[in-house]
Amino acid sequence: MRNVTMALSATLVLLAGCGPKKLALPTDPIDRAATCAVVSAASARAGNSNVKADLDFAAQSRILHYAMLAASDGNRFDTPKASAVVSRMSELEGDVTAGKWQGLVQPCNQSFPLAAKVGGVELPAQRFEAAIGCYALGDFLTKSVTSKEPATEETMSKLMTMRRNLDATIGDGLKARGATKYESTLELKQEALVRMTRLGPPNETAQACTARFG
Repeated sequence: MRNVTMALSATLVLLAGCGPKKLALPTDPIDRAATCAVVSAASARAGNSNVKADLDFAAQSRILHYAMLAASDGNRFDTPKASAVVSRMSELEGDVTAGKWQGLVQPCNQSFPLAAKVGGVELPAQRFEAAIGCYALGDFLTKSVTSKEPATEETMSKLMTMRRNLDATIGDGLKARGATKYESTLELKQEALVRMTRLGPPNETAQACTARFG
């Protein structure tokens, strides 16, 4: 997670500009996710009156969602793949923002419909499945989103409080499922994070989590 945090923090700099070059989405899945993440960051910067201000939690988690989706193409969350997407963001940023990145908004929405989803996030009905999913999501986001923006800090505080509230529930639930060693508990948490990633935008999912378990 540390690599994801450091790379995302370094990448979320001023993204602006519209050049003459027409762009197309890469076919490589890592580059495609990274390109759409850069487009999302550029869109957020373009819509912010203060281009030097930190992006808020919703914008940062929306950018991060592309890396999360790339890491969720299997049954277990692939953290190295998420890190690879974030690393590629910094490498692709110059070429993307120097071109007509606005033309990639719709292709990105089509390629990553879950990232473009608005509303309709529903947590799993089964309590432990929802709890471990919210626990894993909260852990990932609090370690990966970086911002001093006041509302973002408040959201992060709520997520950390939620995780503390769930400690006993998660511990008991893991033991009941025979997951007593690090590897087995990590596997269940990674599987849960994949499920949460596929629900929709992390910001809305996080809000549903804190409303239920905060």
